[in-house]
Amino acid sequence: MNSIASTFELEIFDRRRARSNRLAEFLTLYVHHFGPEHRTATNELVEFLSSPVSGQSIVYFGLTYNGTPCGFATFMHYVDGPIGIVDHLVIAPNLRGFGAFFGFCELIAKYLEARRIRVDHVIAEIMLREESVAASIKPAILVRLMRMVGFKVAKAAYWAPDPTILTDRDSCRAALLFWSQPDRDQLSPREFVRLVRLIYETHYGLWYDRTMPPERGEVYRRAATDLLTKISDRALREKKIVLNGMKNLELPFSLDPVPRADTPTLFYIGMIAVPAAVATTVALAQELLVAGMAMGISILLISLFAMNSRLRRMLMEAFRLK
Repeated sequence: MNSIASTFELEIFDRRRARSNRLAEFLTLYVHHFGPEHRTATNELVEFLSSPVSGQSIVYFGLTYNGTPCGFATFMHYVDGPIGIVDHLVIAPNLRGFGAFFGFCELIAKYLEARRIRVDHVIAEIMLREESVAASIKPAILVRLMRMVGFKVAKAAYWAPDPTILTDRDSCRAALLFWSQPDRDQLSPREFVRLVRLIYETHYGLWYDRTMPPERGEVYRRAATDLLTKISDRALREKKIVLNGMKNLELPFSLDPVPRADTPTLFYIGMIAVPAAVATTVALAQELLVAGMAMGISILLISLFAMNSRLRRMLMEAFRLK
């Protein structure tokens, strides 16, 4: 054997291939590797590829390695943006490290360039709760990978308007990423709100208008409107919305907006509290009860940090734990 070759290739699915057996193979991959909490039903994916909503064009991407499906993503183009939204991204785990991810992104970029699809921004959401995303790539890693291929994270609070907002809104916390043409380091608050409104009302809203029963749809619309108002009000109070690219991830709520009082956090708190308590107690009184008083003060300090999220955040920032 003189040579060995291996290749990644991109398969394109438009409405003409919406019900093909080959697409079914990639949808099976999607089901296996995308968290069930926010996974879209495959019959809905097929329906919308067959019949997009007004003002929307859809194409699905399948990644293969030596002919075997190993990745899936959707791309939805909205001329009103003009924006494109990459969604439902999955990569089969343990496939040449992260080589499949970078290969997938390169092939998608080549496709968009070849088709001359005009966009001001390509946008992606990444759910920040680990069980909400593809099991093969954790949220923090996926955010970093997306930044490495040119996406920039909007420094703004954002919740993806998934139907789960009705039962567990915190699970919908997300990073909103932009790949802009031309490249940009910031957006005006009004432009950011305009784009978020398009995502909420068109990308999600029209989808669920078709798939939800009327009563549930009405409840969902009210919840989504409340969230959109919350995001908009926060954004409009800013002078600009920073897109931070390859800089340190500085989201308003990073990967956990209110860090839990877990064991490692309490350990670090104890490292600070115990010596301080001992020193204070010894300075006040040289008695046999020094050890007991020190322990009591330590417990009090630890309890304050455990119950107060603001104090906990300040401590974690001091130790670079967030």
